[in-house]
Amino acid sequence: MSQKGKPIDAPATEDPPYLQPGSIVEVNHEDNVCPRARYTAIIMERATSTNDKRYVVQFTNLYQDRNSGTKLSKEYNSVDIRPLPPPQPPRKFKVGDIVEAYFDDGWYEGKIDQVLDDDRYIFRMSSMFLLFGVNQLRLHRTWLNGNWVPPLDESELAVEEEDSTEKMMESETDNAEASKAGTGNILEESDQKTKEKEEEFSEGAHVEVTNIDGDGSNQAWFAATIVKPVGNNRYLIRFETLRTEDDTGFLEKEMDSSHIRPPPPHIPVPDQFKMFDHVEVLYKGGWWKGVIAEVLPDDSKYLVFLANYDKLECKHSDLRPRQGSIDEN
Repeated sequence: MSQKGKPIDAPATEDPPYLQPGSIVEVNHEDNVCPRARYTAIIMERATSTNDKRYVVQFTNLYQDRNSGTKLSKEYNSVDIRPLPPPQPPRKFKVGDIVEAYFDDGWYEGKIDQVLDDDRYIFRMSSMFLLFGVNQLRLHRTWLNGNWVPPLDESELAVEEEDSTEKMMESETDNAEASKAGTGNILEESDQKTKEKEEEFSEGAHVEVTNIDGDGSNQAWFAATIVKPVGNNRYLIRFETLRTEDDTGFLEKEMDSSHIRPPPPHIPVPDQFKMFDHVEVLYKGGWWKGVIAEVLPDDSKYLVFLANYDKLECKHSDLRPRQGSIDEN
């Protein structure tokens, strides 16, 4: 069904059900606030301008011209499109949980920074700290090889079977609050400890991966997802911020476990850094090692020497304390 309830004329294709014309999906749409923001859209048709798996979508809450009511339509690669997650009941979160928050008509990825009373949370998104209620949060999930990671539990699967596409559309168009409710399972603490002890990473796990120079030094950490283990403590990973040269998807690479670490634990960022502090700088899609060389007159900016000898002027919001990991030099 289209946004106005009329059937879409595009014929069915051999693609998966969620990529068929008329299907409601979530699209990884580039945003100035957060690089990992997902917006609800409708598959209009498979793009005819290329042989790659690209699709024309129409967003349900983004406009080309708000005055005329014209919805934004755009072409995307299939890697940027995933099914609409089923509605999920609210649940408790803890500091450091990777979640998605409903903000400005989209779902933005970030971390729980503080847990407040009355099911309210301080949510960190890039350089912003925002207050959200539990009904505006859901657990971050990855759509990997046709499955949700972490998987939906039985109660969520029941909701998924009960809700048809028509009901999901109604929840988007007639009841915005309903679309905000949803979370999911949190990995058990005991499971986390087991993985840390065995230094193993499971399929779909969120990690950080270091880039290795010819001299063997690691200069930056990049967010990535484990695609699968390939044996001998090596893993196929998919970067979350680096794309292929032809821009058809996110870059995949086989890496040794010594170059992979879990996402760093939550560490409060100081109100101000000082000279010679060891930091990590958000730069070119990764967290780069650096040292504060100068605190600029504007207290929110610094001059940082990176490990690759580049000199960079940085905002306070683009810095975090240096964090180590096993096997890191």
